[in-house]
Amino acid sequence: MKERVTLTVDRAVTHHGKSAARARGTSFSGLVETLLAEVTSPRKTAGKDFVAKWAGKFESADLEGPRGDYLRRKYGL
Repeated sequence: MKERVTLTVDRAVTHHGKSAARARGTSFSGLVETLLAEVTSPRKTAGKDFVAKWAGKFESADLEGPRGDYLRRKYGL
């Protein structure tokens, strides 16, 4: 069952929010509901989401020269 809620929001935020809602094909209320549901729902496992998103996207840094020597000393590489 839906419940009516009154919010006080800055006019510019409301304007941008309504535009974002239209772009997503939903109402402003629907957008707010979706965002609140995302914020308040328990996260699955943030670590796995991060790994899945970024795995294989980075290349190893070149550890040659003085910078590489410094990093090896600093991080025990």
